Amino acid sequence: MLLRDVVDAPELGIRVLHGAEEVLNRPVLRACTTDMPDPTRYVSAGSLVFTGLVWRRSAEDSDLFVKRLVGAGVAAMAAGEALYGRVPDDVIDACVRHRLPLLVVPDDVPFSRVIEYMTGQMAGARMDRLQTGLARQRQWLAAVADGRSVDELLEGLAQQLGVEASLITSTGVTVAGGLELDEPALDRVTAAALTTDRFPLRLPGGITVLPVGRGLTDRIDAWFLVIRHEEIVSECVDAFSEFAAVVALDRVRRDERRRVAWEITDRTPATFAGTNSRVAVVAAAEGRIPAAVLRGLLEDVLDGAITSLDSTGRVVVPVAGTEAEVTRTLRRRLGRLVPTLRDDRLFVGVGGECNDGDPAGAVRAAASACAAAHNDPGPVSVRRAELDSALGLLSTLPDELRRAYADRLLGDVVEHDRRTDAGLLATLEAFLDCDGSWRRAAEQLHVHLNTVRYRIGRVEALTGRSLSRTGDRFDLYLALRSLDPIVV
Repeated sequence: MLLRDVVDAPELGIRVLHGAEEVLNRPVLRACTTDMPDPTRYVSAGSLVFTGLVWRRSAEDSDLFVKRLVGAGVAAMAAGEALYGRVPDDVIDACVRHRLPLLVVPDDVPFSRVIEYMTGQMAGARMDRLQTGLARQRQWLAAVADGRSVDELLEGLAQQLGVEASLITSTGVTVAGGLELDEPALDRVTAAALTTDRFPLRLPGGITVLPVGRGLTDRIDAWFLVIRHEEIVSECVDAFSEFAAVVALDRVRRDERRRVAWEITDRTPATFAGTNSRVAVVAAAEGRIPAAVLRGLLEDVLDGAITSLDSTGRVVVPVAGTEAEVTRTLRRRLGRLVPTLRDDRLFVGVGGECNDGDPAGAVRAAASACAAAHNDPGPVSVRRAELDSALGLLSTLPDELRRAYADRLLGDVVEHDRRTDAGLLATLEAFLDCDGSWRRAAEQLHVHLNTVRYRIGRVEALTGRSLSRTGDRFDLYLALRSLDPIVV
């Protein structure tokens, strides 16, 4: 109800002592009664506070009491005349100074009668809003069933209420609506929405944010309704809250269609067909983030992308655009998830651009960058494939060429290990990782120093290469890395 509804009730006889005509249009959410010197714990935002002025001893008391009410965000104060026969001037002055509307309740009208009246009016108004909201939801659900888009319905609701609104994801991607926010504004909105403990969320600039669906839980892939307005009223919040429930149902249907598409996509490898230049993205998660959530995030962030899973469970995405553009988009949008990730981490690699001739090279490069991202600090790491290293260049070669190279240099070693389980490959890897240090390799393998010397000697005999020479050592290192299904 409005403050005006209380003042205009003739049976109550309440008068306005301070407040312009327009303040009577303030919404009142509830009634509170208190005579405590510090009313903060007993009042709430949007309430009409009734007080008998028992707390007043001096003008300083009046100023402090009113200041605390304003800090709590109350709609107005209603003072009783029973104690002093009138409202003291210092109380009126304090309300004028702090711009708090002041009503006066006649001494023959108990607060209980006013509160009972307000409760009845509010209950009736709530029932009317409930019936109106149910009717609106039925209309929206029918419209969605008839094929009308959420974008169309959201635009119609925004025009009806005289506001701008958009539906966005937790990464700041616009799903529907006409409200345009620049990147810094999206950063602020998503950061606040992902960390708040209460909705609706009010932000500077006339922005109100409402959750869609799960509310305060599972915010990593949450959706939010963002409304920009000059002065929002409770009826507007109610209408968009009702609309959010319809959007949540439509999203369930959308997610189901997406899962069906994934089942089809997963039967075939990621493809780069149909375009001259594409970039590969490979992503992995650590913690509680399911693969389905990661896939959904990437498809939202990379508009129009089609994801698949590789043999290790990583998400693979062929994307149109340049390496630099894709990397910037991923860093900006996935970076917005940082406030809500906590113990979870995201690792993303962006592979080099390529044509239809060798799409696997871009995927290998992206997988290598994704693996390297695990070494970065922070919950979100997006890395571009590095072509300024030998391994980076090696990852772009076709699989057949890499396998032929590895087989030519290490084929006899692999066969010897298969027949004898001698551990020559493991010893070679440890020796190279330890920069050719016999002692450190022995400690890493937990074997005697002479065992390492013997095994390395066998590797040299089988390969015809000397690990004392830098060139031969480098060749064997690349061959060893080429044995991996994907260079990491």
